[in-house]
Amino acid sequence: MNGYQNHSWSRPIPDTTISAEIRAAELWLDSTKAQPHTIRELAAYLGYSESHIRRHFLRAFGMGPGRYRNILRLEQAARLLLRSRRRIIDIAIHCGFRSHPIFSRAFQWHYGISPSQFRRRQLRHAQNLRPPPDEMGEVVLGRHPEITLWAIRHYGPPEPASLSCLDRRHHGDRGFERHDTILVLADDPAITPRARQRIDLGLPVSASRPWPPPPCYRRLTLPETLAASIAFDDSSRLTQLHDYLLDRWLPSQPVSYLGEPVRVIRRASGSPRHTMVLPLTTQPC
Repeated sequence: MNGYQNHSWSRPIPDTTISAEIRAAELWLDSTKAQPHTIRELAAYLGYSESHIRRHFLRAFGMGPGRYRNILRLEQAARLLLRSRRRIIDIAIHCGFRSHPIFSRAFQWHYGISPSQFRRRQLRHAQNLRPPPDEMGEVVLGRHPEITLWAIRHYGPPEPASLSCLDRRHHGDRGFERHDTILVLADDPAITPRARQRIDLGLPVSASRPWPPPPCYRRLTLPETLAASIAFDDSSRLTQLHDYLLDRWLPSQPVSYLGEPVRVIRRASGSPRHTMVLPLTTQPC
């Protein structure tokens, strides 16, 4: 882990106590974070009053929805500063900030350092990285097809030694352990404090498994993409492999970081048990 995190809002999230409507609020804020929507629009979308949304969101996440959305924007910007070659003003606009000065002030307040200083520190970090272990495995570059999932969002860090714990916790006895599942890592471990990291757990939608999801599930489509993939068995290496792909492998390749979440395919049986997939593009970013 690179140590770029701001821990002001790293309180553990009580995942099991988050209601369906507050989960829906968090997902709405995440999916619309780059747009100038208001909390009134969020309340209207959910059919509750603004005060109800603010009160229950604060109880679940330790901050109001407006501040939470701003932190999502800043963390997305930090990922792009670290992992891409985009101009700072382009990153600011992409992440929902109206101007460079507004973005710089917000970034400085949250991270205690300017966006340009943040990026330069990453360059120094990359130069000082230790050589990766020999057993990291082969990285394969290729296309991955579009896939649609029934997904539920987990709030808080995974159990690193056993991703199956997450399956049992959220899917119960619905038979997910008998099928391949896909985890979408919504956050970058180098940016987001561990206690606030989010993971979408999904089962591919199939005509043979059209089970109706309960309220906390949603239909999630992952588009076809060029991607780098690496296979592994030991799930405790999740963060190590994530950092290896982004910090060591990617900078030397003729491809660019899209900013899309990393995916992990978890197979029900066989070996290797997992494959990490990093979406990429051949276009300069």
